[in-house]
Amino acid sequence: MSQRLTITLYCIIACVCVACAQSIAESEVLNQNPTRSGLSTHLAFELTTPTGSHGRWTTGGGATLSLSYTHYFTPRWFISPAIAAFYSTMGTDFIPEYDHIYEGTVKNYGARVPVQAGYRIELPYDLSLSLATGPQLNINIYAKEHPSPDFEASDIEPDPINLFGRGFHRLDLQWGFFAGLTYKNHYCLGLAGAAGITPAASMSQGARKLDIRRNSIAFMLIYKF
Repeated sequence: MSQRLTITLYCIIACVCVACAQSIAESEVLNQNPTRSGLSTHLAFELTTPTGSHGRWTTGGGATLSLSYTHYFTPRWFISPAIAAFYSTMGTDFIPEYDHIYEGTVKNYGARVPVQAGYRIELPYDLSLSLATGPQLNINIYAKEHPSPDFEASDIEPDPINLFGRGFHRLDLQWGFFAGLTYKNHYCLGLAGAAGITPAASMSQGARKLDIRRNSIAFMLIYKF
């Protein structure tokens, strides 16, 4: 899928989320006593699992730091756009660019732009539960395969391989999900997941074409201002 089509699809989905939230906000009953909107910071520790790689890449860890603005259209319904910086890794059992078979790590960092719409449920003891879903666009700035040192090879630790130009896309799109438990409107623990909609990479492995999508799950620490 082309980068232009990825951006177009992201914009369409984000506009639909905004339109749905706006239609909910038109209800006079739901608009009474609106919840305070505001900024929040998110620190996420995540696992990334590729699908469609047929064993070339495997699950790896990473982290994301983001700033989000949550706007409540009603006391319960909200929309939450954010901007994030992410760092993720994936394992690789072999790197086919070299004569010797190296294990290694795919290192990828960039920016992420999620837009999620959700619903807040009030609970006892100053707790609330938020559920949200929506698209997120990944803007990939760095993507390289780093071979691990192998003392049996003639070149013990070869240079990293730039994956741009070898099939790694500058943009990819995911669909995200979020559940968070907030205490006293400020402190939140969250669990998030995202499934790949468009490939993060499209490359060949022999006669086989690989469309590799990234899927992730994350544990989040959130502070709401």
